[in-house]
Amino acid sequence: MAIFSQRNDPVRLLKRRLLLVVMLILVAVAVRGVWGVYQKERESRQLREEAEFQLEGLEGREAALRSDLAALKSDRGMEEVLREEYELAKEGEGLIVIVEPPAPPPQEASAASLWLHKAFPWW
Repeated sequence: MAIFSQRNDPVRLLKRRLLLVVMLILVAVAVRGVWGVYQKERESRQLREEAEFQLEGLEGREAALRSDLAALKSDRGMEEVLREEYELAKEGEGLIVIVEPPAPPPQEASAASLWLHKAFPWW
């Protein structure tokens, strides 16, 4: 019976229960810490995705600005921007040069036409 009395010893039972409570508290603290780390990781992943998305947008904008800058360095590009800015021409319109047709050589008046002009001056 000595073994049975040692198992039911109130001090021993109290120590076991106290140890069980301490272990549960330690597990709860550890789970809380792990949960906090998990939430921070999830938040940082979301912030990283947002930052990568913004980086892609900025890289695209940088490429567009570089191409615009390269276009502005040429005379044609500068003219295009000015036309676009002040709405002087439509998109795709090029430079049109109008050439005057050569003037026909003057005709000498014939004798018949001179006679008609002298006879009928209003004609």
